[in-house]
Amino acid sequence: MKKGPVTQLKEEFEKVKAEAKANFENYLRAVAEFENFRKRKEKEFEEFRCYANENLMIELIPILENFERALAHANNDNENNLNNLKTGLEIVYRQLKATLAKFGLNEFSCLGQEFDPKTCEAVGFVETDEKPANTVIEQINKGYSYQNKVIQPARVIIAKPKENQRQAVKPEATENKEVNSDKGV
Repeated sequence: MKKGPVTQLKEEFEKVKAEAKANFENYLRAVAEFENFRKRKEKEFEEFRCYANENLMIELIPILENFERALAHANNDNENNLNNLKTGLEIVYRQLKATLAKFGLNEFSCLGQEFDPKTCEAVGFVETDEKPANTVIEQINKGYSYQNKVIQPARVIIAKPKENQRQAVKPEATENKEVNSDKGV
């Protein structure tokens, strides 16, 4: 039986309509799968973040327990116990520093170096002629870096020239400019 053009168009339309419906269902399925994937990854990331420091905590527990033992011995007032307490605290301090370094925390000092705003925070200035200007002459707090990134800058006091030296420097600078201007520079 021969089909007319209208019947052929209707059949073709139904075929395209079924294909469009299947594509739309595949699209909805893909969107749902992606949403489930996103939720699963969020949950995994949250669990990872929650337990990311687990190894650090495991390493810190013995240090915490050593501090507790030291504090328990601190209640006795005799001199021998105070010396033992001091020795114990020094051991725990070294243990804590070693554990933190193992996990990437490093301390640094800027004492005696030129001030660097990337690693230091200036909290004061001292006028002196004993050290060059902008030299760190005192450190209030050490600086700390984690995985080679500064997470706490060192807090420092910086040397600056005394008032009479600053005035002496200014005339030299103007003399150099005059000399340079005489040379045509």
